[in-house]
Amino acid sequence: MLLATVVAGAQTATLTGSFDALKDENLLDAEIDFDKGVYKLIPVEQFVTVTPDWEQIKAETTDRFFQGLNKTLKLTHKAAVKTGKQNFTIEVEIINVDEKGNTLSNVQVCDSEGKAIAKIEHLYGKGGRFGTFCNLMGDGLESTGEKVGRMISYSILKKKYIDK
Repeated sequence: MLLATVVAGAQTATLTGSFDALKDENLLDAEIDFDKGVYKLIPVEQFVTVTPDWEQIKAETTDRFFQGLNKTLKLTHKAAVKTGKQNFTIEVEIINVDEKGNTLSNVQVCDSEGKAIAKIEHLYGKGGRFGTFCNLMGDGLESTGEKVGRMISYSILKKKYIDK
């Protein structure tokens, strides 16, 4: 019941703030916080004890997130990197990943001082249908990256964002 409520609520992401400050930025940093999430209904502290390849899963799914993010950021000739040296950082905090890789996250874009200029709450990324958990979660994070990139690009291009 709780999972159904979380997934139903996840369908409506809310944006507060603005991406206008990113208009003149070509490169953005991005990072994912896996440390507070729930994975397959298990808190991360317990999940890592039963998942020996957790570090590999984090690395592979992070790469998939960047693929999705950069695919849609290129609409505005921007790219996300992992340098820690850019003026703005996209910070993704994973809340929940179910057994199909469907991902619920909170996202914020922060300036170089750590102040959030925009927040996206309850962003839903669609997972996969078959494969390993790593692959399914990768699908969810790639979808999340695509949506974040699309929201930023559409905002800069002054187009109306429609969640796909």
